[in-house]
Amino acid sequence: MITVPFRTLKAGWMPIAMFLTFTFASNALYHSGRIVFSAGPILITQEGLHLAALRTMRVLLMIGSVKFLMAKTGTEPLVNALANLLRPFERAGLPVKDYFHTVGLTLKCFPILKDAIARHYTEHVQKGVAQGIIAKAGLMAQFILPLFVESIQSPELLFPEADQHEKKL
Repeated sequence: MITVPFRTLKAGWMPIAMFLTFTFASNALYHSGRIVFSAGPILITQEGLHLAALRTMRVLLMIGSVKFLMAKTGTEPLVNALANLLRPFERAGLPVKDYFHTVGLTLKCFPILKDAIARHYTEHVQKGVAQGIIAKAGLMAQFILPLFVESIQSPELLFPEADQHEKKL
């Protein structure tokens, strides 16, 4: 029997729940059919609710499956398995190997970028620079974009351990 810690599966569900709510609402509105609810310009039909439930359930199951898979498999073996699975497309001229190499590097960068963003954000919030949720969102926008640009222009700054490894060689 395969077991996964519940804490691992429940991590990150707040943004996922917001995305699923938006998915449901956007699919439930303005479909033709038997009207269930109408208030001004808002129109919800039975067919719209059925489509919204079906599409939201599909997205939920996809996200849940990926979370389960990621909890049981590391990112590197998963990326390598996908690259091997799609390797026949290289015969058609698609750069599958290059693409999945880039995906692997990107996945390695995310935790480093997340830590840098959290550290910078915490420093500015503790200084009292941002008061209120709109000011905090503006603060995040001010430093996330430059951080991403910097990571694209000089990615070696994100991997100091790789630099040390090259010096040993």
